[in-house]
Amino acid sequence: MSSVKLSVVIATFNRRHVLERTLPTLLAQDLPSESYELIFVVDGSTDGTSEMLRRLEPKCALHVLEQSHRGPSAARNKGIHAARGDLVLFLDDDILCPSNLLRQHCATHPSLDPLIVHGPIYVAPDSPTTLIKYRTEVWYERYYRSLEETDGLQLSQGTISVIDSSISREIHRYSIGSYLSVFSSIINSSIPLRLLHACGGFDERAPSKEDLDLGLRLWNMGVHFRHNPQAAAYELFMKSSQEFLQKQVEGDAKAEVYLSRKHPEYRPLSRVSGLAETHGGKRLLRNIVMQSPLSPASLLSLPIWAAEQLCRFIPIRKTGVRLLGAAERIIMLRAVLRETSSWKALQREFGIQMPVLMYHHVGPSRPNTYPALTVSSERFERQIRWLARRGYTGIRPADWVEWLRHGKNLPDKPILLTFDDGYADLADYALPVLRRYGFGAVVFVVTGLVGGTNAWDEARGSGTHRLMTAEQIRYWATQGIEFGAHSRTHADLTTLSANELEKEIVGSRDELAKISGCPVTSFAYPYASYNQMVYECAQGAYDLTFRGDEKTPGINFLCTDPHDQQRTMVQPGDWLADLECRVRWGHSPLMELRSRLRVRTRFKRAWRFILGRRKP
Repeated sequence: MSSVKLSVVIATFNRRHVLERTLPTLLAQDLPSESYELIFVVDGSTDGTSEMLRRLEPKCALHVLEQSHRGPSAARNKGIHAARGDLVLFLDDDILCPSNLLRQHCATHPSLDPLIVHGPIYVAPDSPTTLIKYRTEVWYERYYRSLEETDGLQLSQGTISVIDSSISREIHRYSIGSYLSVFSSIINSSIPLRLLHACGGFDERAPSKEDLDLGLRLWNMGVHFRHNPQAAAYELFMKSSQEFLQKQVEGDAKAEVYLSRKHPEYRPLSRVSGLAETHGGKRLLRNIVMQSPLSPASLLSLPIWAAEQLCRFIPIRKTGVRLLGAAERIIMLRAVLRETSSWKALQREFGIQMPVLMYHHVGPSRPNTYPALTVSSERFERQIRWLARRGYTGIRPADWVEWLRHGKNLPDKPILLTFDDGYADLADYALPVLRRYGFGAVVFVVTGLVGGTNAWDEARGSGTHRLMTAEQIRYWATQGIEFGAHSRTHADLTTLSANELEKEIVGSRDELAKISGCPVTSFAYPYASYNQMVYECAQGAYDLTFRGDEKTPGINFLCTDPHDQQRTMVQPGDWLADLECRVRWGHSPLMELRSRLRVRTRFKRAWRFILGRRKP
């Protein structure tokens, strides 16, 4: 084993003036000099950086490597190949290092297990006063505070588990989001050298964000992450706000597209993933901004400059930071549009939105059953005809999963129709209509009651509905209809133990796969009810899970949690105008308005009756 424990790799380009301020802190480390080496990779600098570095006489080993200007990825790769330590710590030329920084990194690697140790980075107090400096400062502090509050994150078997179990499922995002947020910068991270060789180092083709690319590859290798708040460093933030907008944002936009294509699992996490998640006036404004011949960001340059000159005043600073964020979004979106070649291509790759309509029973009303769950066959066919004429195409959950994960082509206007409970009447009144119009759909089946009746409703006094048989399920599975699970008994899953949940959720998947002979992709929560334990159990068993809560719009986007997909329930009395609202906005304000009017009418009638009874 090498006598050198730690190799510190620093890539630099024309920053001699910055290095002169930061180098003394790096050379004053309390780690024994024989335990580390410094590797500077001068990336085509013309300001005398190499000569200045070679004049240094540190106690530790020092290597100065030079190359033509090829960017930070190539420079860091050169440093990796020259490293002789067991660990590699990446720093930048603008990092001020406390004297214990290197020692803290070494101490957090008790062995050479696959482990990434990341120390926090804060903006150095004596950095020049700029808007981007203030914004970065706030982001750093908020992010590292959240990591410390949750006692750090660990990566295990492809997912992140939170050491402190009190954290909520807000860290879902395929669990990779929090892990990758550290890799928005590789700086102040130490990694075993053999791990860097195994993953191939940095991708030199990446336009920027090579840190994120490396993080994704390490995540896929199952590498653990550890946050060490004691290994803090301070960034001498020299970048101006205008320099940030002019040089960095466009490169970041290209990198977002590049990474989304190279790593499909990153697509829902990318900054482009929320592209479709706007409505009405905001959507129109965004489209104008992206496609106008002149970038509106240029109109913000002067106000941003003026705010930066006066940013010592807090109200002006806050306004300037908001303007900076608006300019960044404009530049980012327009750069992404150029990278994807056309507006239509951009929409198809990142901007598709999928409305999900929820039905239960379609056909004649049954005596004493819940009328709100039945849509007549005539009304249903009218709705499907209307959707087809307006260019909508019914897809299946598996199609949506393929687009989410791999960007596989979808129709221009996809829509998903879901049918809860698997009533037998669907085979007579709904599914033949879908086949005539070429619509796919999904039927959620209560697998323990296949061929039986709606026992869960009968127990509450409802009339009887027959449920689809195994033969009907197998037949319609060959006709473009997908079948999903709806538990085994239609129980309220939030009341069950972990063992009972496993039987209801995983058991229904296995039973349905046997019946249909097809993989089961999706699950619908009975009664649209779930809690953390239900969510986690379903997340482990299915690619998609659906709820039917009318409080949230039934529209889904690339960035929507795949295990919290939204639906809007079609009502028996819906007009076509209601349907238009549901597919556009995910809910029907017309139905809500009618409901309020009915309540008011009933209240007036009751009040008049009371007044009439009181007359002498």
